Amino acid sequence: MQAAIILDEGATLDFQESHYHGDSGGIEVRARAAVKLAARARYRADFSLLHGRVGRLDLDTTVDAGEAAIAEPASRVYGTGNDSIRIREQVDLNGASSHAIVRSRVALRDEATAEIVGATHGNAAHARGHVDCTEIVRDRAVARAVPEVSVTHPLAKVTHEAAIGAVDTRQLETLMARGVAPDEAVDILVRGLLSVAPAGDRPAESQRAAAVVLARRS
Repeated sequence: MQAAIILDEGATLDFQESHYHGDSGGIEVRARAAVKLAARARYRADFSLLHGRVGRLDLDTTVDAGEAAIAEPASRVYGTGNDSIRIREQVDLNGASSHAIVRSRVALRDEATAEIVGATHGNAAHARGHVDCTEIVRDRAVARAVPEVSVTHPLAKVTHEAAIGAVDTRQLETLMARGVAPDEAVDILVRGLLSVAPAGDRPAESQRAAAVVLARRS
């Protein structure tokens, strides 16, 4: 699958792509997208695959952001079994005062693997970009996060953060203290992180899921 998206001056596109590949893990998806944003255009995309098996997933998106354009690509994926996940989301901030936030939320268990590349390149004056990647790993799963940032203009600024590990221990213990089984508690926190389109901070997402469960059991 290959897509080309062009947004003219001042245009806005909100794009939500939700996948379900079944329970066997035999699906392979290889998708490429090239997005070009004219001045003051805004592109928001949310890819999600949260239920069933992933199979083999290879996503590659490149965004060319013009003057004062805004790009917000995001991805949320839950890998199980021997699923293989590769995601690359790149934004080239080529216009003055262009902005980008590249977000990814990935959870893995069993023997699933993932490589997540979030790339932002600041190539113009007052361009601002941020890469935010969170991966939760269980069992024998293997995760790799690669934040790729570069600046070629002295007035541009790009930042990044990446976190890989287990679920928050304190939140896990809180759920277990209320009678939630360990595996169920982990799954609740993982799905809480993945269920919300990644616009908020990580603690709020997982704490919200835990609060809902505690309220139902009180």
